[in-house]
Amino acid sequence: MSDSDLTISICNQDGMRATLSPVGAALCELHVPDAENVIGNVVSSHPSQRFSGVTVGRVANRIGKGMFVQDGELYHLTRNEGNHHLHGGSEAPLGQMLWSAERSPSSVRFHVQSPDGADGYPGTLDVWSSYSLTDDNTLVMEFKARTDRPTPVNLTNHTYWNLGGPIQGHELQIQANHFAPTDDELIPTGKLEPVAGTDLDFTRLKPLGTRAFDCTFGLDSGAPAATLKDPVTGRCMEVHTTQVALQLFTTTRALCLEAQGFPNAVHQESFPSVILHPDKVYTHTTTHRFWNESPR
Repeated sequence: MSDSDLTISICNQDGMRATLSPVGAALCELHVPDAENVIGNVVSSHPSQRFSGVTVGRVANRIGKGMFVQDGELYHLTRNEGNHHLHGGSEAPLGQMLWSAERSPSSVRFHVQSPDGADGYPGTLDVWSSYSLTDDNTLVMEFKARTDRPTPVNLTNHTYWNLGGPIQGHELQIQANHFAPTDDELIPTGKLEPVAGTDLDFTRLKPLGTRAFDCTFGLDSGAPAATLKDPVTGRCMEVHTTQVALQLFTTTRALCLEAQGFPNAVHQESFPSVILHPDKVYTHTTTHRFWNESPR
């Protein structure tokens, strides 16, 4: 059976439709109208795009040197990005596992259990990843996790977005006055620096341009995390999240806006902790609201 045989479709009353896969609890397609009411897919899935649409974890982004210390014990994780650990590893990351699914006409709730020791992580982790479509053309993503031992958890969705026109012409605003600088291997240093005066300043709407981005922003509170507009089709997308950070990653075709905790937080006391304890429940919600403006 191919992955395509497992896909699930949900829709709202206005014709917005999503295609999802239990392999990686992934968003495969999302069809929304443009300014001329033409329905089109805004999810890019080119073969060159790694982690396309999947729920990423146990820990999204990078963990330096593929190791961390928890309660005095050293844990070695899978090193799948040079000397470092990326997006949960390569042996049994959440984005490669087959999740169970419960569905309704407008929502799907996926569940998977990551066993103790998977890619080096301690504890058995139960994870839920849910997608729902509302009648105001909003895609709601909800994440939940429980563990039986203290373990790092930092989940995100890795969808590549393209609203219809060339990605370089898409206009982006990120409500963040600070970013997390990295070393030469893209491992955050633990500091936050102002975006003002840099090409990472997206505090006002501006075209992406041709530069490639792979950077983490510390989100300001009380505002949309990001706004994306395509002047060709008129499609617009607004992102809200309960997370503290947003990873901007761009390709020549699309961009990712990954709501998450700060990368490498297990090594940086200045970042909020990503350690989940058995007496706590990990939750976060990210929404994507779509509307149209006149094409330019």
